[in-house]
Amino acid sequence: MKYLNRFMKWYLGENDVEKEPPKDGFFRILYLVVNFPGKLFMINIVFIISCIPLITIPAAWTALCAFTGKMFLKGYDFTLEDYLAEFKDGFIKKLVLGIMESAVIFYGYYLMSLAGNFKAVSDNTSYVIIMGAGCAIFGIGILFAAWTFVLAAHLRLGLSGIIRNAAILLILEWKSSLKLIIYTAIYLFIILALMPYSILVPMIIGNSLYGLISCSIICPVIKRRITDPYEEAVKTSTSTYWRRIDRDV
Repeated sequence: MKYLNRFMKWYLGENDVEKEPPKDGFFRILYLVVNFPGKLFMINIVFIISCIPLITIPAAWTALCAFTGKMFLKGYDFTLEDYLAEFKDGFIKKLVLGIMESAVIFYGYYLMSLAGNFKAVSDNTSYVIIMGAGCAIFGIGILFAAWTFVLAAHLRLGLSGIIRNAAILLILEWKSSLKLIIYTAIYLFIILALMPYSILVPMIIGNSLYGLISCSIICPVIKRRITDPYEEAVKTSTSTYWRRIDRDV
């Protein structure tokens, strides 16, 4: 019973010894996975349930990004009630984003499938061109989806604001975009290569882990590029306002 209690404390993140967690990077992710596996498993199951019916997937993914993003930035302080509130907020906006990005990803996949027909008839030139275009469009769709949903989860912007900021950051922060592509490629390769056994990974913790790693890449960029400059501008504006009041008085 003693060992079972110790295991459950570890599983739920209720450790007897409090250690200073790593601030960012891979070791921050590792710290969260090791110390809060129960939380990640729980939110993974909630995410899967909230994806039924399929039209709720964009809202569910945004809520998952909000949950895992708060875990990465501040530790575990995002509750299930917060998840449900994020799920309901701006549902139509998230659905529109999901439809747009799904169309781009599907078109990229369609081109890659189409390229196989040219390979079959030994038309290598057409195969290379169409396969290259399909891979590029598919990758852009994946990247754009990653940026837009994390932005939607952490910033209260309209549809046009999310799309515009995602497009700008996707290009300016090309190193972060490259990390996302590499991680996504590795994740998809493992899932596809080990099918059908690998289907257990997204069912148990795969979705929440993917969301956590995506947020670990994107959230620091949002903080550095958007929230910190905004807060600094507000602080400067407020200070200027009060200086003017004091001067007038």
